[in-house]
Amino acid sequence: MKILVLRSSFQSDDFVKTEYAELLDLLKSRCNAEILIVSDNNVEMFPETSLDRVSCVMIATGGVENLFKTIWSKGMMKTTTLIADGRNNSLAAALEILSYLSEKGEEGRIIHGTNNEIVKEILENVVETRLGASLPFIGTRIGLFGKPSDWLIASGVDYDYLREYYGIETVFIDLQRLIDEIKMSDPYVAIKKICQEERLDAMTIRCFDIIKACNTTSCLALAKLNDEGIVAGCEGDMQTLMTMLLAKKLCNEPAFMANPSILTDKTTMFAHCTVPLSMCYRTTMRTHFESEIGVAVQGDMPLTDYTIMKWGGRRLNKMFVTEAKAIKNEYSNHFCRTQITFDINLKPYLLNHSIGNHHVIIKGRHAAEIRRFMKENGIK
Repeated sequence: MKILVLRSSFQSDDFVKTEYAELLDLLKSRCNAEILIVSDNNVEMFPETSLDRVSCVMIATGGVENLFKTIWSKGMMKTTTLIADGRNNSLAAALEILSYLSEKGEEGRIIHGTNNEIVKEILENVVETRLGASLPFIGTRIGLFGKPSDWLIASGVDYDYLREYYGIETVFIDLQRLIDEIKMSDPYVAIKKICQEERLDAMTIRCFDIIKACNTTSCLALAKLNDEGIVAGCEGDMQTLMTMLLAKKLCNEPAFMANPSILTDKTTMFAHCTVPLSMCYRTTMRTHFESEIGVAVQGDMPLTDYTIMKWGGRRLNKMFVTEAKAIKNEYSNHFCRTQITFDINLKPYLLNHSIGNHHVIIKGRHAAEIRRFMKENGIK
């Protein structure tokens, strides 16, 4: 989370850091807060993007009312939660600011008390209020094994944004570490071992480098990890991994990451090699599609209702979601191994507005839950 600290031009950053050292340390350690100290002298130095995800504003001194008004009136900040422990006329300034917000039709509030009381209130209420439906992500650790695949030129994310807004930490894993582990065991054992060592809730892997280095694939390993509750994606696609993680956190469903492969005016077929085994009523182990080595999963999925979705954009500000019924499992050597067709025409979306390549498929009709999440988090 991000906390903006306002001080008057009569004081310095060093004064704030010394005067509020204990509180700032607690905010950093217990709330994982990034602290930004702003005054009339330096407010223009901060780009608008640095202030758009502020969780609350700490009033460090009096005389900052017009500074707050300047920032607020420019639309640079949305939070209406203020912190004021009373020292240095901070509470008096906070009360004036609260009245200003009220005149603007905003319901603000002041967190006031001892350092521990302030931190407790932030942990219990500010994060929940600020993050809304994203609360389930707080404390999540995602592992990125190697860089995203070279062909994924539009599937990256802003890692700082993930941490600041959703409370997600990204752990960067050297791919050589995984390669060394695989050579001593196998992809599943190696990936799971590192996930346990790094306390990962989710992971994605630059998988084609594993094929070159180890002459095997991670397809079956990823399928099994998804069944065991570790959200696992391939090709280093972070946007799709976030979609899969959302499916688990919000809908409690494992997810199938797949490529749109055949589009008609009535149907859409998806295909990939890493379907969770629990999503299938029958599975066949085959070789990986592109390389024809290793093990990949051909799964027959129940012909029932599904949700098809994709969460994308570097700041995860876009989403596609729809519902459809599966009408056919099929198999062809011209596609990735698990192939499933739905009774929906996605050509207008995919050929004109698609959010990247990979999309995510989960059992059941969950569009209403997803759209509610979108609304609460300002996603278009």
